[in-house]
Amino acid sequence: MQIGILLTSSSDHENSYLVGKLSEAWLKQGHQVEVFLMGEGVYNGRAVHSPKRPHNALPSLIGLGAKVSLCGVTAEARGIGEGDLHPGVEVASQYELSKIVDRADRFLTFGE
Repeated sequence: MQIGILLTSSSDHENSYLVGKLSEAWLKQGHQVEVFLMGEGVYNGRAVHSPKRPHNALPSLIGLGAKVSLCGVTAEARGIGEGDLHPGVEVASQYELSKIVDRADRFLTFGE
């Protein structure tokens, strides 16, 4: 199954942790997962090295095969550039989000 996720919650919100755990479980079950970060959610894409931060799940999710992209416009508005991101996180547009929705068998949104 193809699962699409839109995450608009900041990296310190419990939704970020939940998305990480759900995505990990689905990937280990053989499902495909695509995560799109938008709004405050783009902070999840930043490469901040702290074991206490829930967004540290992204590198392991990418390693398990998840595709992670973020909205370039909202990232730029928050001062986040490509050099600030975890390796494997792609800068994209709303058009990419529309393609994720189109490809997904199930699409979930997590926001504040």
